[in-house]
Amino acid sequence: MEDKVYRIGIIGTGRIAKRFVKEVEYVDGMEITAVYNPHAGSAERFARAIQADGLSEKNEDFAVQAIDSLDEFWPLVDIVYIASPHGSHIDYALQALEHGKHVLCEKPMALTRDEAEKAYALATEKNLVLMEELKTAYCPGFLKVVELAESGVIGEICHVEATFTKLENPQGRELKDKGVAGSFIELGTYGLLGVFAMLGTDWDDVKFRSIRNEDGVDLYTEAHFVGDKKMATVAAGLGVKKQGDLIVSGTKGYIRVLAPWWKTTEIQVGFEDITQNQTYHEAFEGDGIRYVLKEVLRQMDNGNPNPRMQEISVAMADVMEKFRK
Repeated sequence: MEDKVYRIGIIGTGRIAKRFVKEVEYVDGMEITAVYNPHAGSAERFARAIQADGLSEKNEDFAVQAIDSLDEFWPLVDIVYIASPHGSHIDYALQALEHGKHVLCEKPMALTRDEAEKAYALATEKNLVLMEELKTAYCPGFLKVVELAESGVIGEICHVEATFTKLENPQGRELKDKGVAGSFIELGTYGLLGVFAMLGTDWDDVKFRSIRNEDGVDLYTEAHFVGDKKMATVAAGLGVKKQGDLIVSGTKGYIRVLAPWWKTTEIQVGFEDITQNQTYHEAFEGDGIRYVLKEVLRQMDNGNPNPRMQEISVAMADVMEKFRK
């Protein structure tokens, strides 16, 4: 009996979608069968481009159907990967779930707590996998950081600082997409993952400080969290460059993940007595999406969702809602 191969459909044809295609090559049990874009011709150009670039080499019969109608798209796929503009993520996710499809959605999946809770409730009701594309959460290096933090080696964790910045074209989508542009919406989920994975999602307060351009879009934002015997800072920037480390501070020592921490490869554990310091090295393969794809497969095959990651995803949407207000 042949192993089941799940059919993947892609919604959206931007840069991340092209990287996604290459990552599927490293995951057995999946193949891309369709790509959808509501703009006439975009799906067709994307399908031709990925084949011309040789981005899919699993079999000689590889062919992606370019679709500009969702009614035609749903029957061709088992899993939907959503890589459309941020503001459309949750609508596509809900539609896919209603049509009985598993969903992997680019971040941020939702921009309000209610949207996120509604989506996860629908996935549970229909016994479907719904995951936000948080590749860092499933890569070996970050899992090692969580293991070290939870082991107690640095004592009680009191503070986390997580930074992700990259300089973008001021005229690009990231800074011009009306209503959902800016540093925190684009990059904040990474830092929120670092904070919530180490210190949980229960916080007394969060405050935001931003540097904005003439259109009011944030070029750099810091979110400051305060809780019971804990604090955290998330920094995100598209127009300001800052060293992208993750630092987890405890009562006995600290963990520092060197930039780019979201592609965790080098982990330093430091103590008052520096002779006790340790360094760990972990692999981060490709663009990292293969790690989350393997988790999607695990959940589909085992019917066993990850409640902790769902809680983190909902908490992220809640923070995004507070930031936008």
